[in-house]
Amino acid sequence: MDEAKDAQRRDQLSRFLDNKVLRVQVFGPNISAERAYRRAERLVAAIHLVTNHISAQEPARVLCRRRSLDLLSSILALREQMRNPESSPLRKAQVLIRELISLTRVLSVSGYLSVQNAETLVEAFDELANFLVASQRSAFSEGIPLGKDELLDTGDVPMPRERLSDIQLARSRKTPLKDRGKGGGGVSNKDEKLRTRTNRIVGVLTTQGQLGIKDIAASLPEFSEKMIQRELKGLVTQGRIKKAGSKRWSTYVLA
Repeated sequence: MDEAKDAQRRDQLSRFLDNKVLRVQVFGPNISAERAYRRAERLVAAIHLVTNHISAQEPARVLCRRRSLDLLSSILALREQMRNPESSPLRKAQVLIRELISLTRVLSVSGYLSVQNAETLVEAFDELANFLVASQRSAFSEGIPLGKDELLDTGDVPMPRERLSDIQLARSRKTPLKDRGKGGGGVSNKDEKLRTRTNRIVGVLTTQGQLGIKDIAASLPEFSEKMIQRELKGLVTQGRIKKAGSKRWSTYVLA
């Protein structure tokens, strides 16, 4: 019966949060902060969902819900302060995550949450905290993109009209400028991204040893877990890395 209720809760959560594309974009080029916020949003929704049956007068329930909402506000404030290790919103978010882990354990010990749900929530909160730390080292946490042409001293030579249009378009979209190619035969942007992703994953395994997908993703916040999973599958096929275990217990190490 408990398993059926847990499955129903997951369906309710997915119904509102999965496959919903929002037009409201407040994070700009700060991809790491946006992903952290989406993770926090799912956790807050899960907290409210699994505590629905608890009495509204239960202090642990009230505090847990209140702190989860505070977490959303703190991570939203990170859209311009993700790279600053001393930022107040970052430190507040880390404190709130630790407190939410404790509150979740208290609710479980009190018999209000199943052990399975409590363990899942604690693991997800811990991963969110690691994600915030790893995001500080990622270029995808940068909130101000710069274009090369905007930094060059062009003197009195007027900029070509077509290039000026590029800069105006980039500013309006808040995306960095890219140099136009002068001919064919170059490496495509897609190939370059693939090579970069491969090198980053191999680099993480080189420095940290045998890891699971979630641990690799925590070190590379600019890539989604599905993207990393596809890349790992290709590397295993190529014989560059070895896979041990199966499903959620799978780990990877350099061959």
